[in-house]
Amino acid sequence: MRLLIIIICFLVPVQLYSQIQPDYQLDIQAHPATKHFTVTGSTTFVTDATMADSLDIRLARVENLRQLQLEGATGMLDSSNRKSGDVIYRWHFSKPLATGTRIRLSFAYERGSASAFQFYLDSAYCWAGGYGSAWYPQVQQRAADGSSNTLRATGTITITTSNQMMPVMAAAAITQAGNSYTYHYTQPDIFSLYIGNYSRQEIKGPTNYYTYTLSKEVDGKDICQKAASVLDFLSTQFGPLRIPNFSIIEYPDLVAERMGIGGASIFGGVVMPTSALQQFNYALFGHEIGHQWWGNKVRSKGEKGNAILTEAMAQYGSLQVVMQFDPARARDYRMTGYPGYLKDQSGLGYLKNAAAGNDEPLVALSGYNDHILGDSKGFLALEVLANTMGKPVFHKTLRTIGERYAATGLTWEDFVGEMNKANGKPLDWLFQEWFERTGAPTWESEWQQQQNKLQLTIRQQDSLYHLRLEVLITYDNGNTSLEQVAIQEGTTVLQLPLKGKVTAVSIDPDFKVLHWDATLKPNAVAQAKVVRVLNLRIAGKSNEAFALAKSYVEDSIREDFYGVRYALLNHMGRIATQQNKPEEALRYYQQSLQCATRIPELLAMTYYRIAQLAASTGDTALLHRAVDNALVADKLNGSADGMEAKVRQWMQ
Repeated sequence: MRLLIIIICFLVPVQLYSQIQPDYQLDIQAHPATKHFTVTGSTTFVTDATMADSLDIRLARVENLRQLQLEGATGMLDSSNRKSGDVIYRWHFSKPLATGTRIRLSFAYERGSASAFQFYLDSAYCWAGGYGSAWYPQVQQRAADGSSNTLRATGTITITTSNQMMPVMAAAAITQAGNSYTYHYTQPDIFSLYIGNYSRQEIKGPTNYYTYTLSKEVDGKDICQKAASVLDFLSTQFGPLRIPNFSIIEYPDLVAERMGIGGASIFGGVVMPTSALQQFNYALFGHEIGHQWWGNKVRSKGEKGNAILTEAMAQYGSLQVVMQFDPARARDYRMTGYPGYLKDQSGLGYLKNAAAGNDEPLVALSGYNDHILGDSKGFLALEVLANTMGKPVFHKTLRTIGERYAATGLTWEDFVGEMNKANGKPLDWLFQEWFERTGAPTWESEWQQQQNKLQLTIRQQDSLYHLRLEVLITYDNGNTSLEQVAIQEGTTVLQLPLKGKVTAVSIDPDFKVLHWDATLKPNAVAQAKVVRVLNLRIAGKSNEAFALAKSYVEDSIREDFYGVRYALLNHMGRIATQQNKPEEALRYYQQSLQCATRIPELLAMTYYRIAQLAASTGDTALLHRAVDNALVADKLNGSADGMEAKVRQWMQ
């Protein structure tokens, strides 16, 4: 239903400003104890050509919208809801606006405490992330393909909050007067706010580094130093950053679990749960810091290739960080996942999804697949691109892109064009094989030694690829040699030089090219059942996910070498918990512990969730057993889950 509103027309079109980003004046009254989050203020900006006929403002669904008034044009207003919980308010102007028309939007509302993606408010903590939830009115700019992005903004933001609580925002100057904190943004950003009982540590230098911590166990100085090393290294790969400072902001594990966010990147900082800060994880920090370039400095424009230019590029940066600082684990990262990081963000993670029927071309990923496929196949496809061009050329091109497109945004066509130009000849075949179709290479091989030559035959199956592969030859005296080969036909016969009697031949031993490795395929096919259930859960289809998991469990999985039954019962336990069925959830978790094969990296969290259920029902004996087992399982898994911090609430 359209609403006719009267909009004060007090300005005529003016000369176009050098930048159209909005400038905000925000006043926030945030009181977690009473779950109030009140916003008043205004923003001014000038229009561009995409706003001639209509203007979109994105805002969360709020409890009490007292004012949303536009000055500078007249027209009709309607609204539409988004799945995220945000609302798009669209003004349809009565006559087209000239480019450069100055607009002012005034607003006042009570946001309320309803949770949304990147918005959380309870009695002890608040997270208001502008990248995920429009807690303030966000001006939208349309791309040529009809999609829209939130405009970054400058502004002055004043937050008044409760005693002993500190509001934290990154990449801005701060002044304080009592319980009021004012953040001054001179560089355009999307605003994110965190409120808690914070303490601050800092390391001063050419770039100041800050850590805002909630728990005493986090070594803020160590985290700062290692994060600085990662950022400095990525600057050599991706180019310079123009940030006033860099902040590492802790948030509670409880918030991480309820929001399903294990870390996030914001302009000039990263946000991490307590458990992720117990020990520095190069893959995790590499990914989140990588977003300083891909998603912050350079924003993708349009839907095509969006996930590659954001998620996959950040993940590619993460891989380069691991190769630099922890090279012994780089193969594990590519193949089965980096220790303590999300295991499905690896080659095996992609193969499991492909086996489950969840596959899309990388340039056309939809919805939740931005992360699922972008962070598994996507970063490995970029690694193929980088190795094909040569990493010095690839990284020089990325640095050029960073300077050339930071102000305008980067389309997929821009990215492809820059890579083709830098390579000196078109790479259309590579983009078509790796980014514009589904699947991954698969091959069979056989070899014969013929005196001082090795005859190696490689047969590609399914789709054909142009591949540059390493061949590891092992001799009877224990020595090895590494040869480089290129294939592109269905069947390729190669003659390779030898240095002795051959005992084994391995193709792509370090998994530098994503493929259906013979050792991974059985695991991927078996885990496809778990992937189907998980993806239904991610899509919010809990009942369907539960029914599917139950059908698989009842089908009596035979020879369960990969912990499929264990994982399915854990998913059933989580769904039952979400549906407020604690006794049923506990039964599924306990059944999972009786499985012959359990997944070591998930075991600590199984015990932790049993502890949560025991605490909620007052079963002290079960609580203590579960806590003890969670600590032991976590220690055996390298303390990857930071379980000591998670269970401290029950150890007093």
